[in-house]
Amino acid sequence: MEIQIKRGISANLPNLLEGEPAFTTDTKELFIGTGSENIQITGDQAHTHIQDVPASVWTITLPDGFKEYPSVTITDSAGTQVYGEVNYNYPVVTLSFTAGFSGTAHFN
Repeated sequence: MEIQIKRGISANLPNLLEGEPAFTTDTKELFIGTGSENIQITGDQAHTHIQDVPASVWTITLPDGFKEYPSVTITDSAGTQVYGEVNYNYPVVTLSFTAGFSGTAHFN
């Protein structure tokens, strides 16, 4: 049985049938159809949250399509790695710490 993959530029990507694959030649992305929408298949994902206001609880909403339980690395504003409690309630991740601070959370 031969598998055919549709290909073309992303602007012309049609609504794919359920299970039908497509590759965009301009953006180099892979999609799988559900019959009602096209889902982008991603390899390594990354998202960075910048916490400008010091807080002991950070609430972060992951982007659409991001994996459900990503790893997270947290650094304070000085660049020191910090550890805290991580709670997942997809797509929201809550990071809790013993004291408030500003910094960055890197998800992948």
